[in-house]
Amino acid sequence: MKKLFLLFIIFTSFLWAQESITLQLPWLHQFQFAGYYVAKEKGYYSDAGLDVSLQDARTKLTAPEAVLSNKAQYGVGRSSLIVDYARGKPFVLMAAPFQSSPMMLLVRADSGIKTAKDLRGKRIMLTDDTIEGIEIQAMMKSVGLNTKDLQLQPHSYNPMSLARKETDAMVAYLSNEPYVLKKAGIETQALYPKDYGFDYYSDFLFTTKDETISHPERAQAFYDASIRGWLWAFEHIEETAAIIYRDYNPQHKSLEALIYEGKVLKKLAFKDNVPFGTIDPVRLDMIAQGYRLMGLIDHLPLFKPLIFKNSNLQLNADEMKWLSEHPIIRVGVDKNWPPMESVDSNGEYFGVSASYLKLLEKRLGVKFEIDFNHPKWSDSLSAVEDKKLDMLACAAITSKRQSKLKFSRSYMKQSIVIVANSDVGYVYHLDDLRGKTIAVVKSYATEEFLKKNYPDIQTVVVNSSLEALQAVKKGKAYACLEGLNVVSYLIERHDLKGLKVVGETPYQYDLAFAFRNDWGMLANITDKVLSTMTPQEYKEIHGQWLVMKHQEPTDYFYVWTSALVLAGIFLLITYKNRQLDELVRRRTDELEEFNQRLQEEIEKAVEKNRTQEKILMQQAKMAEIGSLVESIAHQWRQPLNILGLSMTKLSLGFGFGRSAEIEKTIEIVEQQIQYMSQTIDDFRNFFKQDRVQSQVNISQIIADVETLLGPLLLRKKITLVRTIDPSVSVKVYPNELKQVLINIVNNAREAIEHSKQKERTISISCEDNQKFCTIAIEDSGGGVPLHIIDKIFDPYFTTKFESQGTGIGLYMAKMIVEKHFLGKLSVHNTINGACFEIRINHILS
Repeated sequence: MKKLFLLFIIFTSFLWAQESITLQLPWLHQFQFAGYYVAKEKGYYSDAGLDVSLQDARTKLTAPEAVLSNKAQYGVGRSSLIVDYARGKPFVLMAAPFQSSPMMLLVRADSGIKTAKDLRGKRIMLTDDTIEGIEIQAMMKSVGLNTKDLQLQPHSYNPMSLARKETDAMVAYLSNEPYVLKKAGIETQALYPKDYGFDYYSDFLFTTKDETISHPERAQAFYDASIRGWLWAFEHIEETAAIIYRDYNPQHKSLEALIYEGKVLKKLAFKDNVPFGTIDPVRLDMIAQGYRLMGLIDHLPLFKPLIFKNSNLQLNADEMKWLSEHPIIRVGVDKNWPPMESVDSNGEYFGVSASYLKLLEKRLGVKFEIDFNHPKWSDSLSAVEDKKLDMLACAAITSKRQSKLKFSRSYMKQSIVIVANSDVGYVYHLDDLRGKTIAVVKSYATEEFLKKNYPDIQTVVVNSSLEALQAVKKGKAYACLEGLNVVSYLIERHDLKGLKVVGETPYQYDLAFAFRNDWGMLANITDKVLSTMTPQEYKEIHGQWLVMKHQEPTDYFYVWTSALVLAGIFLLITYKNRQLDELVRRRTDELEEFNQRLQEEIEKAVEKNRTQEKILMQQAKMAEIGSLVESIAHQWRQPLNILGLSMTKLSLGFGFGRSAEIEKTIEIVEQQIQYMSQTIDDFRNFFKQDRVQSQVNISQIIADVETLLGPLLLRKKITLVRTIDPSVSVKVYPNELKQVLINIVNNAREAIEHSKQKERTISISCEDNQKFCTIAIEDSGGGVPLHIIDKIFDPYFTTKFESQGTGIGLYMAKMIVEKHFLGKLSVHNTINGACFEIRINHILS
């Protein structure tokens, strides 16, 4: 009896030692909050000394209200927290599980509601927080609506309310209600704030400044356990869905629906090479700029105090004890996989993974001993599985390996691409490689992917990525599968000309540390280190190894040989010229008479060509009108929305006699009108005929082009990157140079839209010397097919439908550059796409 009593005392003491805290959710329980359920059910919170209560929206309190009133210590909130912070609320943002918001307004497809503007006078179900929620509110205001223009209804939290026509629209999540209603046979349409220019973070984990100051250890422990729960949830979607189905399912969702929800949300949570939960202060500032234009805040605060400082590594007693017992850790590496990891000619281990190991050593105080005794990656992998080594510095996470190894969270993702010789066309799907021989590295994840999903594809197994690329170049294999960063690095460093990326695969490397399966403790410790990395540390590691720098050495043997050959040719030409002088004198007299007769005919032909060229020039400009008008329409949407909102505010201001507010609103209106007027000037100036050449600044010309096309590129999710010395200028016809640039940038945009490349970038750079100025426009659109690359400057040659292209744009661009600027326009393919080069002659321009 005494023993039972003693056990009872110990057990209750343990319970009392747990700190009780509450997390307030903004919605009913569902996969949207999966990470917190996992942290609770898997014991991550209790391991951190926390007894966490999870309250959903049925408490009738919004998360900010609950946290400010101390009825909850932590909450999950919308991007409206940024506005609350700007208005003086003492919030601290800890993590952003979703980098893009899945929130939207959902309507029936047969409702006749096509845009947000159609919601005027309609019934809309909103939760309390979305009445103040900025994404929805901003979308409404952008079309001239406010809550007074709507029939607001309390949210039923039941998507069937829309099916039964009890409402016209409801706040919903991309991952939830559309799926439920489709299963019920109801077609829906979504109104996304993102489509109206409001793409924000979603579901911030947040607390108060007082909590982080008064309970810093508790805040850090709660953060660490929550992030750990989220990572586990997304790595085990089906198991997580089963937990929610069993214990957190007030909406009675099916297991299938929860799994679907998890897969959709995972896409919104992870961005390539961005740590999970990252909050970027630059992006917060951009979001706040939008709120300021909407009149929701009157100033931009400093966002550094708003973001939780997650830089202190918090280890518990068991973890610290484990590290003290394992001061040296034996690490297996891949000696031939740069820039991820490799060993150089001096026997030094280098690469992305090497930099991460140095970070771990610094944070944990242990020594990582690199093993060089296993020449092949497959040998290192087997050694860790057999516990002859302790860990691998870099390994792709696969289901097969997870049965034998413990993995940390992924620290990098790398797309797997198809590489072949340059005469191979674009490969749209791996099915196109059936019957072909594909080179893969032994024991790499690519070998596992192909064996499991494409057993009909023949493979040639090699020992390194370089061997795989060389096998393709030598014709021993039709293609190889490898990570894009590795391919770029090896092709550049080993001069593997003639190889190119010919397609993408649906797979990617999720790279992580891999530990022997009895070392789960070190995997958990490593996750804590990775979760406390600062954005600056992350950029330093990735920027150091994933930005290629290469300079070819000068071969002076060829320099001197070429010089001697040229000298010999010069002497031979001098001798021959003396013999030709006499012959030239005789022929000159005959030619003068003939030239006189031709002069009149030439003048007539030149005048005819000038007229024809002017017509073609105007046709080429007219061909760009569609893109320019579309871009201007996009540019004007936001100012028009602001003007509409401002007129409403003016009306209210006059009604209530608020002179200060009226003056401020008039200032905003004047700014927007000036902006729109400038847009019209830019558009009109583009069509003016240049009379004379003038000295123009290249950076300014590119800025003018970006002003015209920037909004269209932004809407197509294409990034324009400029690398231009602001001091470079040339003497040209300004509008003709703009015409050339607009045509090439438009072609690049269309190529990117039609390609399946994940990267959507147009880069413009400029090199200048005393003789030439060279402007390079490079895109990520996959390149120009080799069988037409020599034809694209031909007049009336086009790959588009007749209604979409005239075939004269690039022809006229080439004529302008080579005839008017006495330069050269050329094109070549790069590993990502096409690169057009405009070379302008300084001396003759």
